[in-house]
Amino acid sequence: MEHFLISHAIVLKNWFPKKNKVTILHEQFGKINLFITEKHEASKLCNGSLIFCDIKKKESSYQCDFLDVYFIPFNPDTYDLYFVHDILKICLNFAPWQIMMQDIFTLILEIYQNLESVTSEQKKIHLLKLFLYLGIFPEDRLLYQIVVQGYRVDIDNIDQILYKALHYCWSSDQI
Repeated sequence: MEHFLISHAIVLKNWFPKKNKVTILHEQFGKINLFITEKHEASKLCNGSLIFCDIKKKESSYQCDFLDVYFIPFNPDTYDLYFVHDILKICLNFAPWQIMMQDIFTLILEIYQNLESVTSEQKKIHLLKLFLYLGIFPEDRLLYQIVVQGYRVDIDNIDQILYKALHYCWSSDQI
C-alpha cells in the first residue's frame, strides 16, 4: 500500500492547451513540470493558484494523483494582478529546476496571505527578496538593510533605490 503526502504548490504557468504541461513551484520538489492530458483536472488550473496536491516522482517526470485548489488570486478589484504576475514570472524565469527553495515558497505564501493590503513599497521589497533568495541582488549594503532587515530610518529616496535595484535584478543575466 502506497502512502500519500499532500503538499502545497503554486501554479506558475499552465501551458495547456498549447503544451500538455503545467509548471508548478512545489514545496518539496521545487519548480517542476507536470505533464497532463486534457481530461486531467490540472489542465484547468489558473496561473498563480495555490493548490494542495499529491506529487510522485516517476523516473524522470512527475505525476499528480490528487489536486485541490484552495486560493486563486484573480479578483482585479481586490488584488494587484501585475504584482502576482511579477512573482510568477520571477519564479518561472529564475528559479532552478527540481531544487526545493523553502525560503521562496514561504515568502510567496506570506505575500498571498497579505495580498489585499500590501503597499507599493512592500511589493518592491517582496520582489527584491525573491531575487535575493535566487542569488540575484546588487551589492549594496543599504539596500540589503532595507530589504532584509527592514531598515527605514531617514531614507528620502527609498523608492528610487528600490526601483533601481529592481531594474538591476530584472535585467540580470546571472542565471
